[in-house]
Amino acid sequence: ETLQRIVSTLVNKNDEIHNFIDMLNHTITNVQVNSSNAISELDEEFDGLYSVLHEMKGSMANTIQQEEARKIQALQDQLSQCSRALESSEELLELAVQSLDIKNPVELLE
Repeated sequence: ETLQRIVSTLVNKNDEIHNFIDMLNHTITNVQVNSSNAISELDEEFDGLYSVLHEMKGSMANTIQQEEARKIQALQDQLSQCSRALESSEELLELAVQSLDIKNPVELLE
């Protein structure tokens, strides 16, 4: 009878150990599934963030390019004005130098 109780207890403990092993395997599977889901959600979040950042980058780059074009145009306009002013100044300087060479006052008035 004592032996029967010991065997019965061992059988019960074996069943408990099998159940515990099944529970651990089930928990491992759940952890793997949950981790996989978490990584997928993380990937989706980062993809969304990358998309927003890429869009913002494009917008900012466009703004910089427009500002560059505006500034270059303004500088080119100033360069053209300065070139025209220099050309006029050189013409006046040439006329002044020629005027210095004129000895006859009548010729100077012409």
